[in-house]
Amino acid sequence: MVVDDESSIIAYLTTLLEDNGYETFSAMDAEQALAVIGDQRPDLITLDIMMPKHSGIALYRDLKLDPGLRGIPVVFVTAFNRLSDVGPASFHRMIKDEGVPSPEAYIEKPVVVVEFLETVARLIELADSEPTPGGGPSS
Repeated sequence: MVVDDESSIIAYLTTLLEDNGYETFSAMDAEQALAVIGDQRPDLITLDIMMPKHSGIALYRDLKLDPGLRGIPVVFVTAFNRLSDVGPASFHRMIKDEGVPSPEAYIEKPVVVVEFLETVARLIELADSEPTPGGGPSS
């Protein structure tokens, strides 16, 4: 699933994913994303940090605090100038909740295609190998 407030980023990432065999869903804001995530239960979410109303950080916190959704890997796709501005070292200063784990990955815009696709494949494979609350591997 691709969550971004810029339609051009959604179009780019969904095309990239679909061209590499992934089924995609998208949303332009947190409210729409939560509805789609609840209905579709995606294998992975790419999430923009800076979005109007409800930021990507707030949406991420909501996902990771929900027992039914916390196992979905999240990749922050960010336009921050330096990844260190939002990387693991600074993440908990932004989220202010030690019970929320750091995101599984960060990718800087503009997206490097090979890095992005390798990260997506690795995280989906890792998530598929972990047991889900229902007992079997996730799909």
